[in-house]
Amino acid sequence: MSELVHLHHIGLLLGFGGAAISAVLMLFVGKDELRRYRFGRIARRISIVTWTGVALLFMSGIWITVQHYPELSKPILVGKCFACAIILGDALFIHLRFFPRYFQAISREDFDSIYWNMRRIGTLSIICWIAAIILGFCL
Repeated sequence: MSELVHLHHIGLLLGFGGAAISAVLMLFVGKDELRRYRFGRIARRISIVTWTGVALLFMSGIWITVQHYPELSKPILVGKCFACAIILGDALFIHLRFFPRYFQAISREDFDSIYWNMRRIGTLSIICWIAAIILGFCL
């Protein structure tokens, strides 16, 4: 059990840490095209760490829940699972839809609309990460 909890904590550090760093980078993109490109590439590289953390979190979380379901069967677990589903959906949406559009629109005028949508989805993701962490401590 303790190995699974440690694996879950490592996944939390990698997943939330990568998501938070990417979100902070995206807040300070600015108007310079070179800076937009550089920050986008850094965020894309960090996404590997984030996806590794999310995979560790989901695998260890499912395993912990299966092993200790009677103890964990609380409404809080449902809330945490819902927040995790939103995190996964946001991550897929950002990775598959917005990263390609971000790099295509760096030098175009419609960059601002794509950038603002990406910031909104990133903010929702960070809020859900924090909610899942708080709900996890309540279990």
